[in-house]
Amino acid sequence: MKIVDVTAELIETIWTFQEKGRCTVDNVKNEHEGDPGYIVDDEIIAELERKGLAKIDGVEITLTDEGRAQARPIIRRHRLAERLLTDVLGLSFEEMEESACEYEHTLAPGLTEAICTLLGHPRECPHGSPIPEGDCCKRTEDSVKTFVKALDACDVGDEIRISFIRKADPILISKLVSFGVSPGKTIKIRQKFPAYVIQMEHTQIALEEDIAAGIYGMKI
Repeated sequence: MKIVDVTAELIETIWTFQEKGRCTVDNVKNEHEGDPGYIVDDEIIAELERKGLAKIDGVEITLTDEGRAQARPIIRRHRLAERLLTDVLGLSFEEMEESACEYEHTLAPGLTEAICTLLGHPRECPHGSPIPEGDCCKRTEDSVKTFVKALDACDVGDEIRISFIRKADPILISKLVSFGVSPGKTIKIRQKFPAYVIQMEHTQIALEEDIAAGIYGMKI
């Protein structure tokens, strides 16, 4: 039988809603309505405040500094698990979500850092939400072989399955997607100098170096 850490589930929910702007008590209740094994009511939410993890102000609920400190590694493990399951194992979004929930409560800190390093220290989960930075990201740890690399670290002739695009410019992202350059697609590097040229099926696309440096994938 699955044992649920209700406190962890709730502070994770509050963190996620706060990222979007604000979180209400009803948001938390509705998010966990129908979850097996426990019921989220006013008493269980008030317990978060008694533990010093959250502050309730009218209908709104926010994490305290201690609440954020406890939620941060949970969010990090969950979103890294999502990246692992989609980028390496190729699971669909539907298959990924349930499995990621299992991983987030079982990954040890050392394994979390190893996965982060293996994936190339991704900044976002597959849904586009930020992955909290870990110590390995600050050290740019390379003790585990990184399977996911930027195009500028790959060689001419390599075939790459795109994992994610690390660019903040939505217009650029839209342009790349319009050319078919998006996560899950396979490309071949045809040229790196004087400009990057990649091939997708029968189409060749020229990229500037800084754009190529923001496209990450796995060699296949």
